[in-house]
Amino acid sequence: MKLRNFKYTATNKDGKTINGKIEALNRDICKKYLETKNYKIIKIKEYRNIFTSINNITIGPLLKQKELVFFLKQLGSLLKSGVNILSALELLALQKDSKNLRKLYFELYQEVYNGHSFSKALGKKPKEFPKLLIRMIEVGEISGDLPNMVMQMADYYEKQIEIANGIKGAIRMPLVYFIAAILVAVGMLLFVFPNITVLFASFEDATLPPITQFFLDAGVFFENYIFHIIIILSIIILTTYLLNKYYFKFHDFLTRFILKIPLIGKLIQMHNQIMIANALSQMLSNGVNPQYALKTIHGFLKNSVYKNIIQNTLDYIEDGKPFAKAFEESSYIDPIMSKMIATGEQTSDIPKLMKNLAKYYNGISDLRVAQLKGAIQPILLLFVYTIIGIMILAIMLPMISLGGQI
Repeated sequence: MKLRNFKYTATNKDGKTINGKIEALNRDICKKYLETKNYKIIKIKEYRNIFTSINNITIGPLLKQKELVFFLKQLGSLLKSGVNILSALELLALQKDSKNLRKLYFELYQEVYNGHSFSKALGKKPKEFPKLLIRMIEVGEISGDLPNMVMQMADYYEKQIEIANGIKGAIRMPLVYFIAAILVAVGMLLFVFPNITVLFASFEDATLPPITQFFLDAGVFFENYIFHIIIILSIIILTTYLLNKYYFKFHDFLTRFILKIPLIGKLIQMHNQIMIANALSQMLSNGVNPQYALKTIHGFLKNSVYKNIIQNTLDYIEDGKPFAKAFEESSYIDPIMSKMIATGEQTSDIPKLMKNLAKYYNGISDLRVAQLKGAIQPILLLFVYTIIGIMILAIMLPMISLGGQI
């Protein structure tokens, strides 16, 4: 579906004449959109040129997670107030200033208008809408409780964003400290230490302390080979990226290596386990078949280690083995999670146990992130202070030596 381009002339509530351009499905939709802005329409005219086609090109997903949560909350509120799905989608599209999001919502509207279910309409936009959301919307349609399901999924994704942001924040600051230390060190090597050489050249018998000489040599090396170093690092980074993206064995090796890093690995493990627990809780508590739920989770997980755990679980279930077996066998699963799944299996109440597990993880996620922040940041700060302290010592020692000779 393509949006058509219109030029319009209208007056606002103050009586001022306004000329503008807008993209809409048709003239009637264009008119409705302008009316939502309280404009009195004077003239609407469709136009086409090469730039309108270029403007329709988009790169990457249009709907970021925060925008997805906002969309679901608005949609859920409209549905709960008694507005039907077609009218709700039209209202949401009309209030969007972003032409690309307006187009997306109108495409959903058109699919539902043509007789498709809302879940089918979402399924035709896999870049914008996660597989879990599509499956849960389908469950809501079958159960006749679509408004509540939409609101549940809005809460679910909002919590996921909160957890993900906490984890990113825990990792981001240490990286900033580390990069700052490297930049300060390189700056001192290139601009501070060379001045020491000039100073010592005026003293014929003066000798530099070994630590100072080491940093001077390192500075000369960086100055002479800086472009070679940048090229080599770029090649290493690009090669690692390509291997990680296109060669599964390397990707799996790198994933497992990162998961074993003492502090960062724990954050990633917790994030993936929270996603699995929350998704299983949402689906199983709403009557979704366990195998269907696991296949859905396998489809949206990105971490190869946890995808493998879910695949092993599916294989074990097909062979008649316990649901919890693959979780118990993996060293990347928290023992609490595997034991709760096993308990739920023994009591024939996995949905309830998964719901409790999801609540447990959601409750402790902020605490875990804060604990890991408290553990990582002091280590990185100590690293930064040590590097800078050693370099300052390397600068001060020659000064003290010269002072003694004078």
